[in-house]
Amino acid sequence: MQNEIIKPAKYFSEVEKSVLLALVEKYKYVLECKKSDARTIALKQRTWQALAHEYNSQPSVSLRDFKQLKKCWENIKARTKKIMAHERREKVKRSISPLINTHLIGKEKIASIMPEQMYFLQSPPEEDSEYQPDASSQ
Repeated sequence: MQNEIIKPAKYFSEVEKSVLLALVEKYKYVLECKKSDARTIALKQRTWQALAHEYNSQPSVSLRDFKQLKKCWENIKARTKKIMAHERREKVKRSISPLINTHLIGKEKIASIMPEQMYFLQSPPEEDSEYQPDASSQ
């Protein structure tokens, strides 16, 4: 398989994304480690390669190399952070956006894989729950 050229597949299907999420969750302690020394970087690369091997052994996925899988995971994380930040802003505004709820089903699972990156997206304290913006104009 090392000499086999992996052609770029069109897009990741929902099944492929769920397989990737399960594998990333399995290896999250290595892949989401914040260290950046040479040993950790090498360990992360070996882990991505092992993850790719495991991923490609699944029956219902297109063959992907570890770089494609890593990029897909980075894109999923970025989209999830963006959505969760938007949700927080909407919650602060006290309005509900139906687009967010239907956009990404697994956002809680993704957030649990990288909780330290979501710390800034936590809800603010509810001390100002009495505040009514319209009351000041009356």
